[in-house]
Amino acid sequence: MVIHLAWIIFMIWGFAQTIRGFFHPKFFERWLFRTIHLSGILFVTTLEILGKYCPLTLWENTLRSHYNPETDYPGSFIIKQIEQMIYPDVSPLVVIIPTILIAAFTLAVFVLKPPAKLMTLFK
Repeated sequence: MVIHLAWIIFMIWGFAQTIRGFFHPKFFERWLFRTIHLSGILFVTTLEILGKYCPLTLWENTLRSHYNPETDYPGSFIIKQIEQMIYPDVSPLVVIIPTILIAAFTLAVFVLKPPAKLMTLFK
């Protein structure tokens, strides 16, 4: 679950960094970070649109079933709080629509302001 939360934080933080890049243009030179973030957000968006589970969710469920298949809540307060952040009890559209918007914005910025290092690879 910690890996799952870290991935979500990376996706949100990467989006914030992309917006911040307009004020600090050096960010746009970070080609590796931007490429990993773009790939990740497009992957997450594709899963959301197709209604598929994230591989981290499947892995988490497998590990939980090995631990104790009869319980959803092993008793840790921290795990319960993190779980509520990862799996909020809201309509799927509340997650899908912002995810699509973030992906579209990130892709547009990547195309309009491509990392210089990637541009040199394609010349």
